[in-house]
Amino acid sequence: MYTLETLITLVLLALIIGLIAGAIIAQRIAPSKQSQREMEKHFEKLQQQQKNYQQEVAKHFSQTGQLLDQLTTSYREVHNHLASGAQLLANHEAGESIGILPEGEPNNPKPTDEHNLMPPLDYAPKSTPYEQGMLSEKFGLDEVKSEETEQAELTRTATGNQH
Repeated sequence: MYTLETLITLVLLALIIGLIAGAIIAQRIAPSKQSQREMEKHFEKLQQQQKNYQQEVAKHFSQTGQLLDQLTTSYREVHNHLASGAQLLANHEAGESIGILPEGEPNNPKPTDEHNLMPPLDYAPKSTPYEQGMLSEKFGLDEVKSEETEQAELTRTATGNQH
């Protein structure tokens, strides 16, 4: 059938075609794996940077808290020094006006009672009781009054004065 030479030639030709096809396929597959590995390395690097950043932020706020504690202690010491100096060197009224702050308590000796807070009252001077006050949303806005509005306002003023 086939001669040995033809058979060897066909096998070598198939081997060469197979090698070329394998090389092309390997080149197409290999870059995607390589780029995937590069992306994974880049992602791990970004994760490490994020971790480092979070640690730096935590360290910064921890140090800020310590510095604020030191500042509070220093403020309390200066205040107490001034208070004791006022008590020793000044008259009795000046000594009482600057009280010594106790250790470990906040610097605000008079706590505010949230239940006793009231909204501001409108004490703006008004020419008539029906006029808008300074805290009104319409205060200071010029309006064009119609004759009917002016008549109604005059009527209200006249009936309000009779009572």
